[in-house]
Amino acid sequence: MELYGLALLSLWVGMVQGDRHTVFWNSTNSRFQQEDYTVQVRLNDYLDIVCPHYEEGSAAGHAVERYTLFLVDYKEYESCKPISKDQVRWECDKPFAPHGPEKFCEKFQKFTPFTLGKEFREGGTYYYISKPIHHHGESCMRLRVQVVGKTTQTPDINVHTPGARIQSDEPGQVLPGVLQSVAGKSAAIGSPCTLIGLLLPAVLLLLRL
Repeated sequence: MELYGLALLSLWVGMVQGDRHTVFWNSTNSRFQQEDYTVQVRLNDYLDIVCPHYEEGSAAGHAVERYTLFLVDYKEYESCKPISKDQVRWECDKPFAPHGPEKFCEKFQKFTPFTLGKEFREGGTYYYISKPIHHHGESCMRLRVQVVGKTTQTPDINVHTPGARIQSDEPGQVLPGVLQSVAGKSAAIGSPCTLIGLLLPAVLLLLRL
């Protein structure tokens, strides 16, 4: 019975592990200068949001970037104006975190066991916007995420520079010393939703056996 349970667990983990897509949420990411910055995902994929991060003492506190991110409807996405505090998804408010940049994770799944979790459907389009905490301007960054079918997705290619003050995506550009990462099956280190999403159903499965 135990071997049967472990076999089911291994099969389940292999089925639900999705691709990962990383977005560096800061003003140096040139993709945010596009009108329609879009990421395509499939069900059970992950979206990792990497907040701005600075080395201690590298910038004055008032000069660093901090953002509140919202999950909104299309109307608020177009105007870049959230209408409710209930739309707050994450806050990038620790630019000098000693452990490195803050990371937030969204798993695109049909069902979630968590009260504050979100549920997504194949064929749906979802909208994220941010408002700056570091000043009171109207600058807006926004992202559209499309949940596509199994045969229509082309993995995003993200190029990022770990040595820069803050990291940013630079698609289609390969420079000396720049690491290139392609969306794939490997889980990103430090993404909290990976272990939670995998372990909770596994524990429930083993308890039933």
